[in-house]
Amino acid sequence: MRVKKTRQDQRSVYRYPVDVPDGRGGYRKTYNVVKPGEEGVTEVLIQELHRMDDNWVNCNVRNGHPKLTPEEKAAKKEWEEAHPGEKYQMNWNLSLDYLAGESDDDGHADKSSVLAGAGYDPFEEMEVSDEVLRLREIAATKMTDRQRQAYELIGLQEYTITEAAKIMGVSIKVAKVHYDKAIDCIRKNF
Repeated sequence: MRVKKTRQDQRSVYRYPVDVPDGRGGYRKTYNVVKPGEEGVTEVLIQELHRMDDNWVNCNVRNGHPKLTPEEKAAKKEWEEAHPGEKYQMNWNLSLDYLAGESDDDGHADKSSVLAGAGYDPFEEMEVSDEVLRLREIAATKMTDRQRQAYELIGLQEYTITEAAKIMGVSIKVAKVHYDKAIDCIRKNF
């Protein structure tokens, strides 16, 4: 969720984040940059993309900081006078970006501390069957990284082969080969 507009001095191009495979079964964030003059992109298109982002940011901020009623304003003023130097706590619909605080140069903040305090893992106390443990062991020790990634995307997360291929950055045929080899690996070792 975007809550900050792109700075004016950075609006000559348009940057957007993309998750790409890191080669170890995970993903890393990288940025695609759209520049005027490349592949038919015009300055007007870049301005329009930033305008759409600005509208999105305005909606998010408005949602996160709704207007106070006169009664709420009076209660806030009274509290602030009674507690000088402290910030009045509002029950706003805040984004994780706001709660996480300062962001880096790319506009991203470390949300892990916010999520760690708010999280509940429903599987933490759940007992895992021996079959699931055996499947995890096979995936970790017998499959290649690509086979494991294909198995997780297609078999566990229920992506289509086309979607998995796009995420993996390979052709549909290659994604299917990796998935089929992962299934064969399970059959041979289970």
